[in-house]
Amino acid sequence: MHVRPRPARPGDPRPHLPGREHRQAVRRLQPGVVAARRLRRRAAARCPVRGQRQRRPTVNAVLLAAVVLTAALAAGVLLLLRTRLLARRTTATAYFAAAVACAALAGALAPSGGAAGARVSAGPLLGSLGLGGQQVPVLVVPNRPGRNLVGVAAAGASAGTDRERLVRGGPRPGSTLTWIPVELPAGPGRVWVSAGGSAAPLAVDTGRAGGKPAPAGLLGADGAECASAAAGAVLGGSTQAPAGCPSDALTEPDAAALRDTVAFLSGRGIRSLALAEDASPRGRAAAAEVRAAAARAGIAVGAPDASARRPLVVTSGWSGAEASVRDVEAGRTLAEGTYLAPWLLTAPLLSPSAGQLIPLRYAPNGPAAVEYAAALGARLPGEVPTAAGYEAWRAARGAAGPAPAKLYAAAVLYVPGSGGPAAAGGHHHTTSASWLPSGMIVPVSNLGTT
Repeated sequence: MHVRPRPARPGDPRPHLPGREHRQAVRRLQPGVVAARRLRRRAAARCPVRGQRQRRPTVNAVLLAAVVLTAALAAGVLLLLRTRLLARRTTATAYFAAAVACAALAGALAPSGGAAGARVSAGPLLGSLGLGGQQVPVLVVPNRPGRNLVGVAAAGASAGTDRERLVRGGPRPGSTLTWIPVELPAGPGRVWVSAGGSAAPLAVDTGRAGGKPAPAGLLGADGAECASAAAGAVLGGSTQAPAGCPSDALTEPDAAALRDTVAFLSGRGIRSLALAEDASPRGRAAAAEVRAAAARAGIAVGAPDASARRPLVVTSGWSGAEASVRDVEAGRTLAEGTYLAPWLLTAPLLSPSAGQLIPLRYAPNGPAAVEYAAALGARLPGEVPTAAGYEAWRAARGAAGPAPAKLYAAAVLYVPGSGGPAAAGGHHHTTSASWLPSGMIVPVSNLGTT
């Protein structure tokens, strides 16, 4: 026998079913409700922690979650129409439209990688911790499973994944940070940092295991230069982990700047120069460029020594360059000017008294270079701007190519009673964003285009 629905209560346009039919309708809707609740819980679990960047899901995950929830809600709508819980089709259309919108939202919040810890690392991490009563910037590169390099803007800092077994760091050539190698596991974790008598954890997420390891150059003597490039890319808006290091290859603009430097020396009547090189891919290629240009100009090339005063051309990385300028300053090497390769623009290498000159295709006091230095001072105070960081910053922003090169000289200021230059390669921490806090970098000559 057909049972007619009870009349609706005043103000309620929906018909009411008898108890048995109502229970059957609820049972038919139950699978869709359960599925919706599961998706809602998964979406809630994906809510980002305050202060952390929310990762963008993949298109496949969005579509899959949207289709599943939409199908469940559509089935529910059809059942409600059959049981007259939705008596008006205009109301049903609105309900279905809302269901589609909710499904799309749930899909957008759905996990993109499946299991926990399967996400890809978002790249180098630049954070800050409260240590010793002040905020201390911390840089983690490349922020991947395996060996990482942690830079801390505090002297004598230590770091590690176990608070009770932290590794004490130290300075590295070309940088003012304290650097600590740290082995990180896959997925979310913490890096403990100690400085100023206190310790605090920095949350990290290195992504899934089995990905591309850290660049080899990051773990070598010039790892600080590689990390500086990674920091510059982050400041420029990049979220990608570094694919390599500046020392992996010689760029054509840098090769041309070296050829221009040799041509400049030839134009001044120089017939002999000393060359300080290293065994990195960039160092070998740069030394070959200098030797080839010198051979074309009739200039002899030898090793640095104290037998004769002649121009010294330095094409090594930060580590070798620091040794070269220190040798000139101490008199262990005689030099008629120390001509640094373009990638050696960093205050600790310009500060020793070695007569440094450097070919650059940008002005360190130009608007773009000043903007990069200001961004670095705001996010990583205590560290000095570098050529590697600036070039990575420009690349991340899609900046235009380099201009013709000029030869610049480092003019270091000595203040009586100060004990020497403020940035004479020592380990110091200031909030200055100057390219050379202890002096100036001034143009001295235009260079030709080769």
